[in-house]
Amino acid sequence: MIAKIAGELDFYQVLKLCTPRFNTYPYYFSLAFSLYFLYRDKTRFWRITNLYLFLVVLTQIIARYSAKVYHTNIGVYNVYIILEISYITYAFYVFLSQYIKIKNWLIGIYFGTMITYAMFTYLYGLNVYNAFTISLASVIFVIYGLMYFYLLIKDENYIDLSNHPAFWWVGGTLIFYFGSTLANFFDDLVQHVYLGKFNARVIIYTTLNIFLYAFWAYSFVCRARQRKLSH
Repeated sequence: MIAKIAGELDFYQVLKLCTPRFNTYPYYFSLAFSLYFLYRDKTRFWRITNLYLFLVVLTQIIARYSAKVYHTNIGVYNVYIILEISYITYAFYVFLSQYIKIKNWLIGIYFGTMITYAMFTYLYGLNVYNAFTISLASVIFVIYGLMYFYLLIKDENYIDLSNHPAFWWVGGTLIFYFGSTLANFFDDLVQHVYLGKFNARVIIYTTLNIFLYAFWAYSFVCRARQRKLSH
């Protein structure tokens, strides 16, 4: 895809596609933090996080290209849903398994969500946004996040939350998916509300993205401190 983009557009057009817009700043910001603070990390989860954030940014670039050339980018975001659900599920497995045996439950729920995704795609095609699956996943991730915080509260060991990477990662994730669940519930309303020239839905999701990726970025800082203290 990158080669195709480079082949069809000149250098300045490619550069323009790669230049972040205001609503995509959080993605680039978080990727920069992950590359700086996690590049030495050997733990599988944090290395996968680096890869995931790179794919998030790449998705934004491909989506802009698709919108420019094909006048739609819904299919791009539908494919991205698979990456998003897979990464978030794996992350909760990493954090929740520190307290309880939940692997089989997570695998079962993950495959159930993927079956829902496949059925929606079969019925409506790849160019109809799979809002049902992402809404279902959002509710599931909120439950996972609340479960993690419940287990964290019950943990009798002393934990410095200000430097605990999992706390900040899960905190940002919970805020994002709880907010997006509410936004999806009232989607018909917020779609037709404007604050000045900006659609309320765009404002809500831009704000949620800022919270999500800012919390994640700080979790990377905490992870770097944690790794430094362990040496």
